[in-house]
Amino acid sequence: MEGRRVIFTRKIESELLLWKNAANRKPIVLRGARQVGKTFVVNRFAKNFDHFIDINLERPKERDLFSGFNTGQELVERILLYKGQKIDTKSTLLFIDEIQHSAEAVQSLRYLYEDVKDLHVIAAGSLLEVFSKREGFSFPVGRVRNLFMYSVTFVEYLEAQNLLLAEKLLQPNVLEESSLHDLLLDAFNAYAFVGGMPEALAAYVETGSYSAVREIYDAIFMGYIEDVEKYSNLAKAKYLTHAIDRAPLYAGERITYEKFGESSFRSREMKEAFDVLERALIVYRARPSISTHIPIIEKLRKAPKLFFLDVGLVNYRIGFKEFFSKQSLDNVYQGKISEQVVAQEIVAQAFRSPSLRFWIREKGAAETDFLYPFKDMIIPIEVKSGKMGKLKSLNLFMENSHHPYAIRVYSGKIRIDQIQLPSGKKYYLYSIPYYLLSRLDDVIERFVSRCKT
Repeated sequence: MEGRRVIFTRKIESELLLWKNAANRKPIVLRGARQVGKTFVVNRFAKNFDHFIDINLERPKERDLFSGFNTGQELVERILLYKGQKIDTKSTLLFIDEIQHSAEAVQSLRYLYEDVKDLHVIAAGSLLEVFSKREGFSFPVGRVRNLFMYSVTFVEYLEAQNLLLAEKLLQPNVLEESSLHDLLLDAFNAYAFVGGMPEALAAYVETGSYSAVREIYDAIFMGYIEDVEKYSNLAKAKYLTHAIDRAPLYAGERITYEKFGESSFRSREMKEAFDVLERALIVYRARPSISTHIPIIEKLRKAPKLFFLDVGLVNYRIGFKEFFSKQSLDNVYQGKISEQVVAQEIVAQAFRSPSLRFWIREKGAAETDFLYPFKDMIIPIEVKSGKMGKLKSLNLFMENSHHPYAIRVYSGKIRIDQIQLPSGKKYYLYSIPYYLLSRLDDVIERFVSRCKT
């Protein structure tokens, strides 16, 4: 694989094409943590246009373009003069990168939408929610569309690594095709080890070596820590640095803020630090709920479950040096790695703000790993290899569910079991291998349809 240049085709590119051809098109605000590939995707997408105007607001001169304009048309003319370009707005993409550096640029999205409707506009930034809260500005309500971008998913990785296998995975009959199981599971285990940060994953695919990956992850972590001063004032920097450093070690665990990560820090400061990192999309917190029916009502006073941006960063921080292909992903690091990778695959199902929930019993210690809203149902998801008799929490949830469908994610092959509860009630447990997570909606749709017939 030496010398191969790897380019990942991202699912969000198809969404951008739909947006390009839409009649009533709003400017897009592309949100995501640093290093997930936002700028790269926009530059690739720009090839669909005759003209591409790239503005980076980390540059003071380009930031000044957004001061004191009166209309969107005037702003466009100012940008074109600066760039020395003559364009047809109908076939032009304007990309405003690092938009968080200018409140005026944020507000300009409204005027570009109202005054220059033919122009395609994308804005991006890594710390948008953090800066907007700190600086007191907000994005124009109803005049922009938010798209969230995450790290590379398993399917996106597989399409770059083994296109033929990826095509097989996306075919409907893969759900009945057990002969591909070992190949797909090995590929998923490799992905779950290296993670989905584009630069690191590309280095691994190109070289087959983890040494280059470690250097990249080291740089990413250092970049996040150096960004701390941008998140908050220096007095709070120590809490943020501690949270970034320690959060990967607690991936998949319920956390308390008081003295988090063996520190002496108080609950209030650590909660504020996690609030900032969640807005920056570096961590996700799954919220507990006792709901078994739509809507899912979160118990905000109960301890959340912590997940990090990407499983590769978690593995790097834990210190894994060997590819765990020979052992079941179910058991790596007490099952925390499998839960982390399931969480990020669930988050990446759509281009919305991350929303993770899990079920807890109102009284007692029972909990299921995830709750997944599907149509008018809440589907419980367990991530484990345990035998049927060990699914006690899932059974408790299903006793109160108004539907008979549950999912287990594990390293085994696809199977459907009918489980009888102590009450006599029955439900269907669909056990699916990890590699089908990227097709979760399709998998659930087929599962429900099959059980109904």
